[in-house]
Amino acid sequence: MDINLIVNTWQAALKDRFRSGFLPTEDTIFQFQFEHQPNEPLYLTANQQTFTLSPGTHRMPTLTLFVRDQATMLQLLTGEKDGMAAFMAGTYRADGNIILSQLLLYVFQQPALLQTQQVID
Repeated sequence: MDINLIVNTWQAALKDRFRSGFLPTEDTIFQFQFEHQPNEPLYLTANQQTFTLSPGTHRMPTLTLFVRDQATMLQLLTGEKDGMAAFMAGTYRADGNIILSQLLLYVFQQPALLQTQQVID
């Protein structure tokens, strides 16, 4: 599939799911590298208010995520695939600020999919 078509499809699919306020105010660059070919790399530029997907490799990403393929990455972003389970299974890993990798997994999830827990002392 054409990389520009993938970028446009993801941008449209994630647009209404974007949850502002999860990321820092300054731009954070999430580089997605894929193990299986012909999956071309993508990167996500995001902050508290907006996000943009771009094809290729960013010269200075904040965080690089290594994922099996593009389909798995989209499933992680939308919450269709559990991030911790994928990490433990070895289908994704992150180099850089690990906290940001965890936040990224919540940025596009629908509120109904997020679970809350109460801590009791």
